[in-house]
Amino acid sequence: MKPQKTLVAIALLAIGITYGCASRVDVDEVPVGTAVQVVRQDGGLVEGTLSGRDEKAVAVKSGKTTRSVPRAEIADVKVVPAGRPLDVPPVAKFREYLVPEGTALKLTLGTSVSSETSHAGDRIEATLAEAVRVDDVEVLPEGSVIHGTVTDVESGGKVKGRALLAIHFDSVEARQERYPIAAGVAAEAKSTKKKDAATIGIGAGAGAIIGAVLGGGKGAATGAAIGGGGGTAVVLMTEGKPVEFHAGSRMTVHLTKAVDVRVPVSRSTLASR
Repeated sequence: MKPQKTLVAIALLAIGITYGCASRVDVDEVPVGTAVQVVRQDGGLVEGTLSGRDEKAVAVKSGKTTRSVPRAEIADVKVVPAGRPLDVPPVAKFREYLVPEGTALKLTLGTSVSSETSHAGDRIEATLAEAVRVDDVEVLPEGSVIHGTVTDVESGGKVKGRALLAIHFDSVEARQERYPIAAGVAAEAKSTKKKDAATIGIGAGAGAIIGAVLGGGKGAATGAAIGGGGGTAVVLMTEGKPVEFHAGSRMTVHLTKAVDVRVPVSRSTLASR
């Protein structure tokens, strides 16, 4: 081997050893595109590909999402050697996942609500009917409790003869942690007159279909869902009837903001990936 090639090989070997064995590396010396583990000071583990950095934060891409980790919060950075099992840093307590905006939450209501008996400000609960997964990992288990509030209610006759009920879901409990969320549904009885559904004035502006009631007893949806402001789905209900969702009713709402979720680290599971 020629001397120049030998020196290059030795240099590359030294870099590989440094990245593969050091418990901590200087993130500024890691090439963009390198697989890394970044651990926050609170024990949060962020894994993926280093996709960028500036003086304030580093960006790590995992699957379809990119997470920004402030430099001031970084406790450990480790380069993941290609083709080797992952060793979870000892300081890591949980892995962080970003549940994207637009993610569907399939819910089972635990609280009955009605345009005849409910009031704005009433608290309600629901549970996840199906687990939410990110990168094939269950981040919000089935049965996780969803908390919400009745935000608007009118009995029939007060809004052009139509009953109205709006619900905003604001938090989810999973693995003894509570996370803020934003999702909602608004339901209005059908008009006795023939009008296009798009004329219903719930929410600001228009949008894509983002949710619909899937079923459940008296007052179940019979019309189409249309986009509403703030991510609130608008559902047309049975003509001339109160808007009612009984406990056990099923509905789907969509997150209007992404939410960070912590999943406890399982070293045996991650090491085998």
